[in-house]
Amino acid sequence: MTLMKASIFSNNVDIEDLVPSAFSFYLLPDAPARDVLTAARDRIHLGAKLLAHPMAGRLRPNETPYRTVVLEEGGEGALDLPSFGIIEYCLAEEDKYAAMRRKYDEALLPDLRFIDCEIFQSVLKELGL
Repeated sequence: MTLMKASIFSNNVDIEDLVPSAFSFYLLPDAPARDVLTAARDRIHLGAKLLAHPMAGRLRPNETPYRTVVLEEGGEGALDLPSFGIIEYCLAEEDKYAAMRRKYDEALLPDLRFIDCEIFQSVLKELGL
């Protein structure tokens, strides 16, 4: 698949080295996952489309603090309703699990970043990149 323009939004500092050079990368270090989803939603409002489900990997919002979203840019002004529905669902899930959010042990964070990187790499593979 050839992408004209794509963007990655993530709060995972380990993702940066994995992002293809043709992609725009927006790192939100130390931001909660909800902020990553909100930034992606704002871009979707401007016409971007999701290339993968933001909650790929079946990890609930309270199971990891990291989130990486892959968007195809373009179609400026035309709201992609499927992408909008999915991102709003993900934001609602973040809110639903907010009360169950926990403080993660610092020793666990590298493993959680690794899992997010693996999911991201599988998304790239699915896209043929």
